[in-house]
Amino acid sequence: MRAHRFGAWARFAVGVFAFALLCPRGGHAGVKVVEQPDFSLELGLRMQPRLVFLQIPASGGGLEMERTFLIRRSRFKANGKMLTASYNFEWRLDATGLSSGIVLTTPIAGVENAWIQLPLRGPGLQVRMGLYDQPFSRDRLTSDSKQLAVDRGAVSNVPAALGMADNAIGFDFRGDVKEGRYSYAVGLFDNRTIPAKLQDMPMVVGRLDLNFGSTKNLFRDAQFGEESWYSLGVNGIYHGALEDTTGADDGLRSAAGIDGIIDIPAGPGRLFVRGELNTIRVERPRSDISLNTTVWMAGAGYLLWHERLQPMVRFDQVQLDDDQGGATQDITLVGVNYYQKGHNLKLQADVRLQGGTGESIDEARLQWQIDF
Repeated sequence: MRAHRFGAWARFAVGVFAFALLCPRGGHAGVKVVEQPDFSLELGLRMQPRLVFLQIPASGGGLEMERTFLIRRSRFKANGKMLTASYNFEWRLDATGLSSGIVLTTPIAGVENAWIQLPLRGPGLQVRMGLYDQPFSRDRLTSDSKQLAVDRGAVSNVPAALGMADNAIGFDFRGDVKEGRYSYAVGLFDNRTIPAKLQDMPMVVGRLDLNFGSTKNLFRDAQFGEESWYSLGVNGIYHGALEDTTGADDGLRSAAGIDGIIDIPAGPGRLFVRGELNTIRVERPRSDISLNTTVWMAGAGYLLWHERLQPMVRFDQVQLDDDQGGATQDITLVGVNYYQKGHNLKLQADVRLQGGTGESIDEARLQWQIDF
C-alpha cells in the first residue's frame, strides 16, 4: 500500500478509537472451572487484533507504506493449584493473518509460560521449573498485555535475540521477603539460540527487586487506584563454557542491567515513569574481540479521565560496539492507551519515529486487546 493512502487509514484508525471511547466499560477475570481444597483450575484467553502500517522498500526504489491486519497474539491460558504447588500453562497462536509482501505467513504455534512452582519454606523460598521468562529485564518480565506501548522495545529485544531474555527452559529458586518488599530469583536456564550440545553449562541468571511502595502487580505499565509503586531491580546473566561445532572454546556471553518504575497519583490522574539500562557482552577467544552493546529506554505515561486515557511516550537507544560499527540507533514511540477495564479490555495506538531513516513516520500500530 502506497504512502499517499496512509491518511485515509489514519482517519479510519481515529474512528475506531472514537468508537471505543463510547463503548461501556467491561471485562472479566479468568473463569474458575474447578475450585476444590486440593485442586483448582482457571481458564483464560488473550487476543490482540492489530492493524499495522510499516515502511518497506518499494519495487521501484524508495519506500512505501504497507498495511497489514493480523491477530498478533492469541493465548489460551490455564492456571491453578495442586496441593501446595501452583502451575501455569499457555498455548499460543501468534501472527495469524500476517503477510510478507503478498505472501501469507504461517501462524506461530507453541507452548509458552508453562511451569510448576512449589514452596519450600513459605513465600520466602520457592522453586519454579519449566518454560517461562528467565528473570532478566523488566521490559521482558512485563507481559506484552501490560506494556506502555503496543509492544516491547529494543531494551529487551536486543538481549532476547541472543537468548538472554524471554522464555527459556530451566529452573530457579525465588522468594518474597518482608511481605514482598524484597523479591529475588536465581536459577539455571538453557539458551534457546544455542544448540544444547554447544553449551556444556547452562546460563546463570539472577534478579533482585526492591519494592518501596505497593507490592501488588509489580510488572505492569499502568496501575489503577490510589496506591503508589516505587520499584528498583537489578539483574545479571553469565553463560560460559560455550563450544563451536568442532568442540573448541567459543567464549562466553554475559549481561547486566538495572531498571525501575514509579507509578503514583499526581493531580487529577496517575503518573507512570519507567527506565531500564542493559549491557550485553559477547566474547569470542579466537578472534580476540569482545563485543559490548548498551541499550536503554525511558518511558512515561499519564493516566487521566477517570483512569481511562493514557497518553504515552517511550524512547529506546541501542549503542553498538566500535567493532560493530559503533552506530547508535534511536527509536521513539508516541501514542495513547484507552482502558475500558484496566488491562483486561483496552485499545492502544502508537507511531514509531526512528532516527536516521529519513521518514517522518516509520510505523503506526493500532491494537485492541481482551485478556482474562
